[in-house]
Amino acid sequence: MSEAVAANVSGPEVRSGGCLCGKVRFTVTGPVDDPHICACEHCTKRSGAPFQWWVGFPMAGLEWTGAEPTWFDTYPGKTARGFCGACGTHIAARDYGDDTVIGILATALDRHDTDPALVPTNLNRLAEAATWLAQDDNRHAAAG
Repeated sequence: MSEAVAANVSGPEVRSGGCLCGKVRFTVTGPVDDPHICACEHCTKRSGAPFQWWVGFPMAGLEWTGAEPTWFDTYPGKTARGFCGACGTHIAARDYGDDTVIGILATALDRHDTDPALVPTNLNRLAEAATWLAQDDNRHAAAG
């Protein structure tokens, strides 16, 4: 069980997170939904990386405990992405018309590196990933 959840063994799962400067802070209560990696054009361009690591949580369990992120419509009228207006940290994504799930970047969560519930179980939009990203790593095959 993760450290983030261990303090609440008898109650609902609660995790916290925020941005680099600490202005945007949040808690999410509830089970992890669809931890995945996305390599779509919007995720790669926004992050400056070949993919982003997303985790869904119940929207009803989200509480902004610091400032709320600045929202940008990456797909106008469909999807908005939240980031800290002060330090630029990417935090979240929400779909208009769906008030049941909030997407949180796993790296915005405290202790994301020690929480086994956050391990990605899906690779979204892999066909759009950078061509140099190893999809079939055979570097060690010739080393026999």
